Amino acid sequence: MITVDIRNIPEGECIALDGDLADDICQLPEKDAAMVAGSLKYRAEASIVSENLLFRGDFQLPFKFTCCRCNQPFLYTVRLLDHSILAPLENLSLIDLTDALREDIILALPDFPRCNKGDNQMDCPARGKFQTEESFVPINPEKEQTKDSTSWDTLDKLKLD
Repeated sequence: MITVDIRNIPEGECIALDGDLADDICQLPEKDAAMVAGSLKYRAEASIVSENLLFRGDFQLPFKFTCCRCNQPFLYTVRLLDHSILAPLENLSLIDLTDALREDIILALPDFPRCNKGDNQMDCPARGKFQTEESFVPINPEKEQTKDSTSWDTLDKLKLD
């Protein structure tokens, strides 16, 4: 849990907080496409701004995914840089920011995870290779159309009267 005790924040100032949170704050199902692969690292500062707690900083949480193209596992780290959470004080001395941070991390997960977007940015073996016109070899060269003919030529020959 990430909690901030507002009694430790001097009036008009902010306090620095950093560390590693080994607890799985995401609580994703075991068969989910994303699996937490490490601890949450954070470096943030907390301050009180007009009856709210402002918690701002950098957050990183590694995940293990399976590539949606090649079905190979890879690591992807969600990085929330200069991220802010604003929580109402509500006459509490201890503010729990875990739920708000969990929601923001889950929203930052990729919809279609691909291994070439992961931490190692490896070449996906299932990635298509585009061929240039010079390297393209037709399957049936006898039926190859001439390069001068276009589909407009056929339409120009069409007589509607």
